This record gives sequence, structure tokens and C-alpha cells, in this order.
Amino acid sequence: MPVPASDAIASDVGHGALGIRYGLRPFRDLLSETVGQRHLWVEMRPKKLVTAWATEGGGVWSWAVSETFDGVVLDVVGVRTLTETLARVEAQALATAGKFYYSGTTLYIHLMGDAVPSATSVVVEFGVHIGTHGVVQPVLGVDRLANGSFEAWTGAAPDGWTVTSGVSAGTITVDKTTSDPLEGSYAARVTFAAATGAMRIRQDFTTLVAGQVYRFSGAYRITGAAGILAAIYIDDAGTNFVLPDGRTIGASTQVFTDTSNDGAWRRFAFDFLCPAWGTLRASLFAQVVTGTLTGTVDFDDVRLSPIYRFAYYEPLLNVDSIPTVEAARADSFWGEMSSALGSLSLLNGGGRLEPLLAAYDWLGADAIIRVGGRYQLGGNETLMDDCPVIASGKLGAPTVTDSAVSFDLEDDRKLLLRTLPTRTYNDNSGTGAYQPADRGRSRALLWGTKTGIRPVQYDIHTTGGGPVSLGSYEVADCTDWPAIGLAWMDYVYWYTDEDAALVRSAARRVAVGSTGASSIVESLPTGRFDVLHDMRPIILTDENNKLHFDIGGAVLVAAPSTTWPPYPLSGLPTYDPTSLCSEITYWMNTIAGTSDIRCIFKDVTQKVQIERDSGTLNLRCATGADVQMGIWAILGFNVTADRTGSLGYLADRVFTSPAGDQILRIDARGYGDDGAGTYTGTASAVIEKAPDIGRFILREILKVPASAINLPSFVAARTGAKPCSLYIGSPRTVSDVFSELETSGNFDFVLNGGVWYCLPRDTSTPAGTPALVDADFLSFGSHYDPEDLYGTVRLTYNDAPDSDELTEMGEVSAAAVALRHGRPDQRAFATCLRDKADATYPLSGSRLEAIAAQAQVKRRRFRFSTKGKALQVPVGGKILLTRSRGLDTTGALSSLLVRVISKRDDWTRWVSDVEAIEVV
Repeated sequence: MPVPASDAIASDVGHGALGIRYGLRPFRDLLSETVGQRHLWVEMRPKKLVTAWATEGGGVWSWAVSETFDGVVLDVVGVRTLTETLARVEAQALATAGKFYYSGTTLYIHLMGDAVPSATSVVVEFGVHIGTHGVVQPVLGVDRLANGSFEAWTGAAPDGWTVTSGVSAGTITVDKTTSDPLEGSYAARVTFAAATGAMRIRQDFTTLVAGQVYRFSGAYRITGAAGILAAIYIDDAGTNFVLPDGRTIGASTQVFTDTSNDGAWRRFAFDFLCPAWGTLRASLFAQVVTGTLTGTVDFDDVRLSPIYRFAYYEPLLNVDSIPTVEAARADSFWGEMSSALGSLSLLNGGGRLEPLLAAYDWLGADAIIRVGGRYQLGGNETLMDDCPVIASGKLGAPTVTDSAVSFDLEDDRKLLLRTLPTRTYNDNSGTGAYQPADRGRSRALLWGTKTGIRPVQYDIHTTGGGPVSLGSYEVADCTDWPAIGLAWMDYVYWYTDEDAALVRSAARRVAVGSTGASSIVESLPTGRFDVLHDMRPIILTDENNKLHFDIGGAVLVAAPSTTWPPYPLSGLPTYDPTSLCSEITYWMNTIAGTSDIRCIFKDVTQKVQIERDSGTLNLRCATGADVQMGIWAILGFNVTADRTGSLGYLADRVFTSPAGDQILRIDARGYGDDGAGTYTGTASAVIEKAPDIGRFILREILKVPASAINLPSFVAARTGAKPCSLYIGSPRTVSDVFSELETSGNFDFVLNGGVWYCLPRDTSTPAGTPALVDADFLSFGSHYDPEDLYGTVRLTYNDAPDSDELTEMGEVSAAAVALRHGRPDQRAFATCLRDKADATYPLSGSRLEAIAAQAQVKRRRFRFSTKGKALQVPVGGKILLTRSRGLDTTGALSSLLVRVISKRDDWTRWVSDVEAIEVV
């Protein structure tokens, strides 16, 4: 039988003591409860600069922690420097570079590169736990299970799990189910068909830490005939088992069994001391107890996490201490996301908080707000790992009175107001821009394929230490992710003038570089390249292409031909110095009937040299018929006198001008994935799909931790996504960039409970979509908004990196919108789609068509208030509305699917005020 819950919350099994709790109702049931207790929990993370480190050897440093609150030593929940955030591990031996371990008395840190903490600033974050009720709850580490949410499947097998069956009669199968999963889109279902026997779903671990406390938790649901049970095991592959007390090792036994068959979700949590086994096996078990039975057992939201410590939540909150949570879209399409949290208020009776406030840095400290509760009539307390985060943000400076302490609380969505790019070229040496015009210019960011990028000369480069200054250039900023870097620099072009560069003139440019080209040296991991010689384009015409020379006889005249290399489309051959030297070498030898004449461009001196191995070689720079039409002046030779009497002649002048005057444009493919395919699913692939770009920005630029990003939703959104081309070379807000990505991919980036999701905008009804009926509404209204209708829709794509004049665009109009609704208005949508076919043409299936279809359909909007059920639905999420009265031709609404545009959640009243729009 389930362990009964008592009112002595702090002493409940599983709340500070090892052992099993099961048969527990999940939090989502509490949303629809009209009675019972609602509890609010806040974890605040004040900071302290620590300088007194002791060396432990091997790059590990330690600090004896004596920080306390109410006599209890605080937990260390984070360690940061200016350049890294350390990850918490479960044992001192696991504290490799970039990790920290906290024993409860001593903090051990290991900075990247074995850096010495005294040489930088190291900030330690502590966990201060408060709530509306006093309760002991675990501080949980990173989930060790793979695919514990059962969202990833290969056929009928859940990824990351091993399925074993012991069937005596009938059939027992495992597959995913979309029937009301506890979370996400799927649950794992074990189906019994007139069967006896059992089915086991398990994962094995070889890296858990002996002596560490872990929590194996999850949800189960039994439907069908009584006699089918759900159970769990912790064993070493079948010989030894952890018994239900969580610490004793014994013979085979189930940690718990539950044969309830009412089809309701229940939770279990097993806190156990990890034995010193080479392999630990965590198993979910479904079995027929007696007879031959038909039915199902479902599992969902299963986790295996270390418990770093059990923390007591001080009862220092009033029910009105937590602010309302507001969030909204700019309109029914995309646009900026607004949000508000207000302030957080704590009780300060007797001034007990003031020493704590004075001891640490609170400004900008993280705050995480969770909601839980207790069911009526002695029902169970919701488990901490089932208590959702309703808000997370940054604390402002505290305001203190004798009775209360209040903080301004900024929503994590504030990062949407940050500006990209994050760096500029800020001086004229080393890592700054050498050209004055570029000082203060943003260091660009690049995803996908983009043509015509103007690179920035960030430093001087001199080939071989030569006297002529050339340039070191940057295409995109790779400072924080050099292991990824640019995927490719396709071509480097030199243009004859700015006008030619503006229109990308093929006739007035030279393609002089790609990876391995002799004219440049690339460094893709850094997004940079060095120019090896001045490569200003040279256009040869019939008026300047003659070479007068002799090899000891009559004057010979060579001229580059129209047959080799081929003329450009304009009919005028265009060269860079190296290519022109190759052409001159070819034609001088061809005309002279020799093979030992060479025209060479000298990188160090930036001059041309013409030489021969033996015999005679005279350059007729000043004499010969039509010498004024010759090429010697273009090559840098003095044309006032011939060059004779030697086998080698170096030009008199530097070929053209230093690199500062070069007009360069780059065709490049932006950031490439790492070897593990972290962002694209394919090793070293170009990161070019909108969901992948968005996740990259969150993780690599905004430094959002991986635990705050819902990976399955981003991976799912990648399927079918079209290639994008995004260059950010001037300041833009994150919100603006995200809106462009969302428009390109037809999804919403959603922050819900401190976690980012990527939610598709489609007409599907996701599993678990809340369904509201008449009895759920506290108020209700419906209306139409003219801002949802547009007569003409324009869509931009493949923007030029530096000029709107080359932005590509599509447009579609619907005269009927103006005729029916008086709305001839235009609306432009910016996308970063790369290809015309995906963006606008052919119209069928393009983003332009899809957006126009939305903009030309009259859609209903609804405003309503409701208790409970909508609290966890984010802006961009969906709800089903059923109501006997509504704006409908039948006079009623029946399971109408709507998408939330804005909402205001009051968790103290358990009420949501929602504005939503009809999904069509």
C-alpha cells in the first residue's frame, strides 16, 4: 500500500529520508482542485566573490564553506567566472575542467585550462530556500536517464532504453501512446492482450557514484483488469537489489507494487543510497499478478537524478508575496514578446533576513519560483520534481523594512531586449579594427550561406615580414565558439570600385580566394583570413595589353588572348596580379618559343619580377611600336627606359596600393556544427535552419544553460525546416532576430517555467491540450480585431548583408479583403529564408502563401478568465474552448482550438486572464 502522507510534511518519507513514495497524485491534478493547499517555493541564489582558495593539485582548488542561514550551512548551487559557468558533479574525483563539487562543507572547483582562481574573479552562488510553508525538499542534480520523457522512439522501441519480455501466454508489447501523456507528446505503453508474464524497460549505468543519494522518480498509469501491476527495481543486473528502505541490499524484491486500475496518473519517488556496484540497473516493470489479463501500464516523465542535499524551505512568504506573471505577443502574427513580473516580498520579522542580505551580492541574482501544494483530506504533498517553475528571473537590489524585504524581479525574457552582436571593433591595434571607419563597427554573426559580405580589416598583416602592409580580415565573430567556427569561405572577391561591389558585378571583380587559395590564408575556426598580396582587379583592354620584349633578336609583342583564359561576359579580361603573371608567363613563352621565362609576383615586396634561366631577356619598356599601349606601367615598371643586360628584372613600384584600399566581398557559409552534431544532428553540418539557429543563439551567445532548453521541441521543429541565411552586422534586439526566425519557420520561441520551447504554429491539437468548458470560465468575451486582416502581404528574404537595395521580396494581394472588410492595408514580414522557392515562388507551399492565408481570414479573438487549467499554458500554446454561448454561427463553441496571444497568471488566486485567437 502507498505510504500515507501526514501533516508533518518535513518528516514525510522521501522528504529528507530515504525510501519509497508512490501512489501520489501528480501536480496537474492540483490545477483543477477547488480545495486543498497551494504552496509557493522560491530558490534565491545570492552571490559572493571568493578569493581564499587552497590548491588540491591537478588544477583543483578548494574553499571551506561556512555560510549559514538559521544555523544551517547553505548549499552551493553555482560557480561562475567572467568566461565560464561551472557544472556541478557528484564526487570530487569527477571535478574535471569546467566542473565543481560541493561536499556540504568544502567546495572544489576546476577552471578550464587549469586556470588559477586567484588570477580571475570567481563568484559562488548559494541556495536560499523560502516558501509559504516549511518543508524539506531535495536539491536535485542533472537527470542521468536518456529519454526519460519517452519523446524519442525508433519504431516501437524507446530510444535509450532496453526492453525485455517474459511472456508465458498471450502477447505483451511496448509502444508509444499519445493518449493523455503526463507531459510532452508521448508516454510509453505496455499492452497486455490475454497475457501472463511481464515486461521490463530498463537502463544500465556504470558511472553513478557509490555513497551518493539518488532519486528514481516518474509517473505510471494502470488501465484494465485488476491484477496488472506497475513496479520498479534498482539492482546490479539481477543478483542484488536495493530494498524499499533505500539503503539495504537484499534478494530480489519489487521496490513497490501498485495494482490500481482506474486509469489515473500516479507518481513514485524512490530515494536510495547508491551501492558500490560496477553496474546499476534502473527498471520499470509491468506484470500480470494472477490469471490471464488484458490491459495497459503507461510510464512517463521518468528521471534518475542525484540528490545533492535536502533543503529546508523557510516559511517566509505570504500568499500575496509572489507577483503575477504577464506575457504577450505584439500581435496575432509574431513580433516582440513583452513580459512583466513585478516584485517579490519576504517576511522580515525581527530583522532575521538583514544579516543574510548584508553578507551577499543580491543585485542580478537568480530567483526561481515554483508552485506545488497539498491535496485535501491528508492527501499527498506534490513532489519537488513535479512542482513546475512558474517564473524565473533576476533580483533587483533589496528594499528592507522592519517587517518585510522586497526585490524587483525581472523576467528572464528580458534577455530578448539584449542587442546582437555583442562585440565591436574598438581600437586600432591587435584585436581592434585597423581602419578608422570600422572602429565601433559590430563584429558580425553569420548563419547559413550569405553572399557579398564586407569583411572588416581588424589588424595589419605583412607577408613574410615584408615592408608592405596588407590586411588581416574577419568575416564573422567566432570568439566564443572557435571549435565550431565558419563552415566555409566560398569565395573572396576583389572589386574594381564600390559601385561594382554594390551590384555584385561579375564583370568588374576577381574571384581570388577559396579555402587553400594562394592569395589568402583562411582560419575557419576564427572566422578570419590574411591577405597575402594586393589583389586589386586589373582590366585589360586592346589599349593596354601589349608586352614588348626581346630575347636577343627582334622586338616581340605578346598580348593576352581571348581564348585563354576565357574572357568574362563583358568581353574584357579581368585579373589579379598572380593570375596576370601566369598569363604573361604563358604568352611570353608562346611568342618567344621558349619555356624558361617566368613572371612572378613577389609577396614580400608586392612587386612583379620577370626572369629567364639563361640566354638573353630584355624588356622594351620605353621603345617599340605602340609602346604607349603596353602593360609595363600597369606592372609597376618605369617606362622611361628599357630594362636590359640581365636575366631578372624587379618592378620599380609596389604593384598597386596597400590592403586598406581593397574593395573586398566574401561569399561564406556561416557557423558549422561540432563533431557531435549538437545543433543540427549532423557532424560539422552548416547551422542554417531557424530552430537550430535559435538554439545556438540561446546557448552560445546568451549563455542559457542546456537544462533551460527543451531539446525535443527544437529537434522536432527542425524536421521540414527550410535553409536560412542570417547575417547580423549591425545592432538588432534578440526579440527582433527571434521574430524573423519564427516567421521563417512558422513556430514560436516560448519561455515557459524557465525553459525555452520551440512550438510549431499549425492546426494540430497537441496531447494534453487543456479543454475548457462552461464551468471553467469566470468571465468570457469574444471579438474580431482588424489588425488580423491585411489586403496585401509582402515577404522579404535573403537580405543583403550591407544594403537593403539587394533585399529580395515577394508580394501577394487579395482584393476581396478590401472589398469585404475595408482593409486594403499592407503588412511586410521579414524572414531570413535563403531560397526564393521556399520564400515566395512557386507560391504554392511557400511561406508567403501561408502567411497571406492567415492574413486574409477573419478570425475570432477571445478574452476569458479561468481557474487552474490554463496556468501552465504559455503564450503561443493552445487551448480547446467549449461553451454554450460564443461568437459562432451555431451560437455555441465546441472544442474550438485557439492559440494564446497574451495572458496574466495570478498564482495566489489560481486564476489566468487570457487573450487567444482562433487557429485556422
